[in-house]
Amino acid sequence: MKRKKQISMKDISRELGISMTTISFIVNNKAENKISKGVIKKVEDYIEKVGYKPNSSAQSLRTGKSKTIVFMAEDISDPFFSAIAKQMEEIAFKNGYNIIYCSTENNRERTLELLSLFKDRQVDAFIITPPENFENDLKKLIYEEQQVVMVFDRHFENFNHNYVVLENFEGAHKAIEGFYEAGRRNIAFVGIESELSPLVERHQGYLKTIKNFHLPTYELFLKFDQVKTQEGMVAIRNFLEIHPSIDSILFATNNLAINGLRVIREKHIKIPEDLAIISFDDRDVFELYSPPISVISQPISDLAEELIIGTLEMLSSKKEGMHFFRKTLPSKLVVRESLTALKDF
Repeated sequence: MKRKKQISMKDISRELGISMTTISFIVNNKAENKISKGVIKKVEDYIEKVGYKPNSSAQSLRTGKSKTIVFMAEDISDPFFSAIAKQMEEIAFKNGYNIIYCSTENNRERTLELLSLFKDRQVDAFIITPPENFENDLKKLIYEEQQVVMVFDRHFENFNHNYVVLENFEGAHKAIEGFYEAGRRNIAFVGIESELSPLVERHQGYLKTIKNFHLPTYELFLKFDQVKTQEGMVAIRNFLEIHPSIDSILFATNNLAINGLRVIREKHIKIPEDLAIISFDDRDVFELYSPPISVISQPISDLAEELIIGTLEMLSSKKEGMHFFRKTLPSKLVVRESLTALKDF
């Protein structure tokens, strides 16, 4: 079957007897105050009739913009990041942008390779959850000024950058306060060995609130690559055996909580009679678990909207002087049956 020839601006120019320059101005939305409304309408009507679509590669070369944003998540398969990506995609599409997704796996070398790949493709912006030990690389990326860079889910104190984050300290405070009000006095924290701001702030929120209530601390930290593994389960199992008095646990991430729940079920520990549970970041499995698990929930719709709108704002104002987009959004304690008060048993 013979392939239908794609219509070009040259074809439109020849058919309408209008110069290529005029056609280009109209196609690229630069005709206002330069070309009469009658000519604009004539070209737009013809474009609609023949179904002309601009060549994206050629348009990118002319405008210096690819209309593409890269979302570099820690793990795009994680329901939290995939939900953010889905909602950002809808807003971006309405504004004429496409989004490409990829995972850094919290690995610096992998992140640098991905950045190199996409910079060569002339993408317009990066929305990135930086991996461990990436601070200097991020500074370099930002001050190259080739692309807009929006940092998500974490931030750095010693240099200026765009970011959208959660109130992690306050989220941990709400969780410990919830345990305390439920009569729990031996509250543990299970986190990840990391200098990344959300994990540090969640731990700080735990420590500060525990101190305010004059309670003992119980802490376990796993390495990032242990979180979803049998090795991680062994560490949680040993932790619970060493500290049998623990009556509640705040898990710093949903993946930590999932592995923790496997250990708790294996050891026949009753929730919430023996152990109350709160996890950061909601997942469907927590609501469906028996009993349902309480969470510090992130406002996914608000986060996604702030991320993409902030990025588009930075793109539109890039040439108008340096300013930064910074948003910190509140978390919410969602109380389910895993946080039942001790007095109710």
